[in-house]
Amino acid sequence: MDTLKCISLIGFICLFTSCYSDEYTKYEDSFFSIYLRGWNSIICPQKVVYKKYVKNSNFKKLIDSTSGFDININCLPKYDKFNKIIPTSPYNDQMVLTPYLPINGQLNYDIKLIIDDSLEYKITDIQDKIDTISDIGRKKWVIMNNIKSLVVNGQKLDNTKAPLNVDIPTKLGKVIKKR
Repeated sequence: MDTLKCISLIGFICLFTSCYSDEYTKYEDSFFSIYLRGWNSIICPQKVVYKKYVKNSNFKKLIDSTSGFDININCLPKYDKFNKIIPTSPYNDQMVLTPYLPINGQLNYDIKLIIDDSLEYKITDIQDKIDTISDIGRKKWVIMNNIKSLVVNGQKLDNTKAPLNVDIPTKLGKVIKKR
């Protein structure tokens, strides 16, 4: 009798877990955020400029420019559930730059990212394609532009571990003006 109960329980579990169908969500965004890894500074950027240039124009033919980025997410204090500040390192190990308005479509252009008029990232040879990847959760999928690789200031980077974002080591930035 115990065997019958066990088999019935397993049958019900299989029945209910198989009832979920695959769920697909399509986004038009080129990426969600730009992650500058290894930021390691207490200084938070005040200004971020994202410039789009015609691909392979050696940054001579500007297409568009925007400075609408949320840069405060890493700079705000963190609080626990009792509204007390969580003691953390004053250093941010990464800086997350999220556009206020989505940047849509495939990245068929070169990018110049300038932070506080002092740090520059020239991003070229962006390899991206519309692809389906697993989202957090069961049977959920995201159809979106996925950035596979890119070249930042002459250094080729593999971006497959963060395909919905742009992942750049901070140390690749070129200092154009000392603060």
